Amino acid sequence: MSLHHRSNKGMIPKLSVRDLEEIREIIESCLDKLTETVDSECREATPEYLTTPEVAALTKYKKATLEAMRSKRQGPPYYRQGYNVRYRSDEVRAWMEANREDGDMIAS
Repeated sequence: MSLHHRSNKGMIPKLSVRDLEEIREIIESCLDKLTETVDSECREATPEYLTTPEVAALTKYKKATLEAMRSKRQGPPYYRQGYNVRYRSDEVRAWMEANREDGDMIAS
């Protein structure tokens, strides 16, 4: 990379195609490392707690259905603090995955 002077703008680098490719590779490498770091920190972060209406929106169950499931000790795991009920988002997703049905159960 060489420098040359251009009017009032000071020293401006003169870049070759090879320089630009190296810069692009460095930026891509940095972005990959940053993405890995952010992803791992997000997974390790404190779990998000959801309200019953939020779980209803996520699962497509009605709020009343979730309340009925709780009374029967069914449905996703939940936490109660006084009158407040909360669900951990990761546990709701795990419950949904555990209760999925395969689409290949077609009667012949």
